[in-house]
Amino acid sequence: GRPRTDPTGARMKGWSTAVRRGDGGEGQIGYWGLDLARRLMESRNIPICIINGAVGGTRIDQHQRNSEDPEDVETIYGRLLWRIRQAKLTHGIRGVVWHQGENDQAANGPTGRFAWETYQQDFIDMSAAWKEDFPNIQNYYVFQIWPAACGTVIDGSDNRLREKQRTLPYLYSNMGIMSTLGIRPGSSCHYVAAGYAEFSRLICPLIQRDLYGKVFAESITPADLKRAYFTNNRRDEIALEFDQAMTWEDTDAEDTLAEHFYLNGEAGKVASGSASGNVVTLKLTEPSTAKQITYLDGKSWNVRRAFLKGKNGIAALTFCEVGFSDG
Repeated sequence: GRPRTDPTGARMKGWSTAVRRGDGGEGQIGYWGLDLARRLMESRNIPICIINGAVGGTRIDQHQRNSEDPEDVETIYGRLLWRIRQAKLTHGIRGVVWHQGENDQAANGPTGRFAWETYQQDFIDMSAAWKEDFPNIQNYYVFQIWPAACGTVIDGSDNRLREKQRTLPYLYSNMGIMSTLGIRPGSSCHYVAAGYAEFSRLICPLIQRDLYGKVFAESITPADLKRAYFTNNRRDEIALEFDQAMTWEDTDAEDTLAEHFYLNGEAGKVASGSASGNVVTLKLTEPSTAKQITYLDGKSWNVRRAFLKGKNGIAALTFCEVGFSDG
């Protein structure tokens, strides 16, 4: 059944053929959910079950379990749990794929504060509930959402939300993450079918690796910053150390990668950059006393602008207000 609908009605008590969103019927698992299922079926030659629990325009706190009544069909969690129990699949769920956060960028959460402040704890609480109700979950997969997704930008709140998503895997030993920054065709909010197909293309190798033991010759993950430091006492050069080999591509003189780095929130402090192995080196316009660095501010970026990539061609994860370590 569909995640928006009370699943206990008579017309919902059954199986449906999986279809894309907008194709009609009750088995709408989404564009990229259906494409992901197709990719896994073709690569493994086995049947795949995907159950869609997404509801557009919702915050992460709205996905929490009602501990007094876990199957409360007035909640998103309860409707998903009800369907999975009816399908007798509580012990068959092996992974959860999570793409969400657009509505968590604003200060409209239940506390009236910015949701990025509680995002990680909300995810921890939610995943603990998942693990209790679906005890054989092996892996979690999260997407770092598009910058200023759906036009929400409030004093860098979108950048901080993406930082919470970037660092969420640091709290788990069984979580993979994927960037959406390089997805083409891109979008300010929702994607066309070809864009959603990129979602499944990018996340499928992580699932194949973790759940089906497939081995890849090169990195299949987005580059993630490990540390940032000044390379000399003049403090006019910064090294960004990533977890994999990087590239630096300035294909447009009017839009250089250097423009997308901010020192203490200020733009225009980076003159140029280069990549060698796992390290990206930034040459500054002048010595700096900055305490932190940000890569990519949603308020000044769009789909046509440059972005940092690993040598594998996948867009690097954005980072926000990362402090400098000793060189």
